[in-house]
Amino acid sequence: MNVLIAGGTGFIGNYLKNRFEASGHIVRLVSRSGMDVSWNLKDLIPELEKTDVLINLAGKSINSRFTEKNKELILQSRLKTTGILNEAVAACKNPPALWINASATGIYKHTGQNQTLNESSMDFAGDFLGNVVQLWEREFFGTSIPGVRKAAIRTSVVLGKSGGAYPIFKFLAIIGLGGKQGSGAQMVSWIHIEDYYRIILFIIEESGISGVINASAPFPVTNKIFMKTLRKAKRFPVGIPAPEWAIKLGTGIVGVDSSLILASSNVNSEILMKNGFEFRFPTVEKAFLDLTQ
Repeated sequence: MNVLIAGGTGFIGNYLKNRFEASGHIVRLVSRSGMDVSWNLKDLIPELEKTDVLINLAGKSINSRFTEKNKELILQSRLKTTGILNEAVAACKNPPALWINASATGIYKHTGQNQTLNESSMDFAGDFLGNVVQLWEREFFGTSIPGVRKAAIRTSVVLGKSGGAYPIFKFLAIIGLGGKQGSGAQMVSWIHIEDYYRIILFIIEESGISGVINASAPFPVTNKIFMKTLRKAKRFPVGIPAPEWAIKLGTGIVGVDSSLILASSNVNSEILMKNGFEFRFPTVEKAFLDLTQ
């Protein structure tokens, strides 16, 4: 396949690129630096003409303080890049057969242990991230392009060795601060980076799948269990808990919003389960054992 990844220079993009190339596929990146392809329509359209699968991961990282300036950048970076791609794909005589766009499980309202949400749930969050994802998906699905199957992957917390949340949690465990964060009762929905890649392959192979798909393992856990499992995998039996005020102080110092740790997310995928997708890492125990090797 010819795969074009927009915004593919980050943690997830690099992993996907390496995995696709290791399987013999051709991968090119759309980036602001114009590493392979620039965001200029004159460059994009001819590249898309020879693309089988378009994957869009572009957007400013949410790992930042939610200042008014950052909020606007987070939103507009997603809307503008998705809008440019809609324009470019629509202008193609031979557009990609499949366009997979990043999205986020942050679209769902924050639920606890007793309520698990899936793709059929319409209980959306009214906070900043919830509104961003709703507008992002509206921009993505707002343009219907003949011959192009569209799928939006609502991504949960991605766990991988080289980036995302795992190195941060691992560091906390190593220095003895791997206890529960806040109440510890908030749910953590997560996905191993290899399963994220395998979900993309699954969508490519299953031509009947379109619309929204949750990239989230089938067994979300509480933050307390999440951190306890990580400590066990790293063989650190003790982890000092961090009260909510300490989380807010610490995240303020490192420059991220405390809601990324304290908010509760209890999500899984009805679509993947109904279509027979098999997770390689369905539990945090298996995920952490793999990541600590």
